Amino acid sequence: MESRGAPDAPRPDLPPVKEGSKTKNAPPPETRAQYARLLGVDLVAVMGRSASSVQTIISEIGTDMTRFPSVKHFCAWLGLAPRNDISGGTVLRSRTQKVVNCATQAFRQAAQAVARSDSAIGAFYRTMRAREGPQQATVATAHKIARIVYHLLKYGEAYEPESAAADERNRQERELRA
Repeated sequence: MESRGAPDAPRPDLPPVKEGSKTKNAPPPETRAQYARLLGVDLVAVMGRSASSVQTIISEIGTDMTRFPSVKHFCAWLGLAPRNDISGGTVLRSRTQKVVNCATQAFRQAAQAVARSDSAIGAFYRTMRAREGPQQATVATAHKIARIVYHLLKYGEAYEPESAAADERNRQERELRA
């Protein structure tokens, strides 16, 4: 197994930090590069994530995704997947499980942070909010971000954000094919 935290590993090219951002509890700017070196991927690049929220998530879930058999198990552990009570093939109740987990809270905060962003995740949030309401939209978007983070940590691939316009074109093409 390869070591992700090799000290002689080259630093990945990271986009610049937002200028003029002043938060008294914010970690130093070089923290992002250290997380990228440690994890092998840049989780701060995912929409709605900051270096402090990445620190919260990594401290809760760790870097080893092999303890979760699938992304469904990961999201269920976070309490972001629906828990259906079924009797005789009929869904009696569908709700999310209440969990006491800082990572879940960080994912929900990230979902609310992307609400106004010009990204595919932000467009997803706005669509879900119009359809289901703000609470369900927050949970659904947090679930989507958690799935992305799981995939990045499990497979070590770089995150490539998609714009809202490209997401809208893909949605229209799917509708035409259907």
